[in-house]
Amino acid sequence: MKNMIKVRLLLLVITLFILMVSVSADETFPTIFEYTNPEITVMISAPTDISSEHLKTIADEIVGIAPDIMVSPSNDSPSNIICTLLGHNLSPEVTVTATHHKVETHHPRCLMEIYHVVYCKRCDYTESSLEDSFYIVCCPED
Repeated sequence: MKNMIKVRLLLLVITLFILMVSVSADETFPTIFEYTNPEITVMISAPTDISSEHLKTIADEIVGIAPDIMVSPSNDSPSNIICTLLGHNLSPEVTVTATHHKVETHHPRCLMEIYHVVYCKRCDYTESSLEDSFYIVCCPED
């Protein structure tokens, strides 16, 4: 009888563990934002609660960053009174992949850069850091 209770308790614990793992797996970044022009393609993996305006701002900042800049805060001072008094309400880290097309004349031609970006949910403060950059085969030679 005691063994049966232990088996049922074990099954209950395993079931609860499986449910917790499946719930935590839903906390991914399903929103993909893509910004493309002939010279650069920017893809952003972001939380679902981020607005399209913030995604566009992040893409614009990445497009404007020179490849040799490692950290680029867009604003040095908070732009609203709440951030001035309480500090920024920073978002979770957003991963941004930027592909600069036709950088070199021979293969591999394109430069891919991976950035990690955090932004304030209350104002327009963003901070980007370049995590990695490497050349890839993307565009054909002219």
